[in-house]
Amino acid sequence: MPGGEGVAHKITKSTLSALITLILVLPANIYLIGDGLGAGLQFPLLRYQQTYLGTNLITLVRDFEYVSSGILGGKTALSVLLWIGGTLLLVAAVMYLVCRWYEEYASIKKLLSLLIAGAGIAYLASVVVQYGPLLHGPAGFSIPVGVPMVLGVAWLAYHAEIEEEYLEEEDPDEDDALEETSDESPRPGEDFSSSTSPSEPGQER
Repeated sequence: MPGGEGVAHKITKSTLSALITLILVLPANIYLIGDGLGAGLQFPLLRYQQTYLGTNLITLVRDFEYVSSGILGGKTALSVLLWIGGTLLLVAAVMYLVCRWYEEYASIKKLLSLLIAGAGIAYLASVVVQYGPLLHGPAGFSIPVGVPMVLGVAWLAYHAEIEEEYLEEEDPDEDDALEETSDESPRPGEDFSSSTSPSEPGQER
């Protein structure tokens, strides 16, 4: 590339906010419990889990209740708290973008990208705490499929060129000019030639 500069990725704020929201509804982790005791999909806001005891849908609120009541402890409790922290960072990123919607994007992109990247790091740390640095151990194994997407959106939020979105407003002066022009235009059936042309000499008596 001339001058060593790459091609900037251009997106709108609406597209960026949609990407962040999409992260909140897509599965971020696939895991297997122990030696095939169960498996599940972990979303930012809930877990879908199948074990020999049945199928469960566990929300973040329920997970937090398990931790606060002492049902979950040790590294499992820490893993849950890290996951909750990642989700809170994503929600904060969405709210921050919406609240600063009409400000210049260059002034908010650094904090926005840090919030999103922090969420990705928190999710990865949650998985590492539970399953080990190799994502495999006595507790089972994990595939954090959503972490690369979260970090990718964070990179995009910082490096992309944001196209500002403006609503087209009508110019009142232009509308007045059009109305005046329409008032001066001849009406159907009206002949201006007879009323404006002078009488020829000799025709008046």
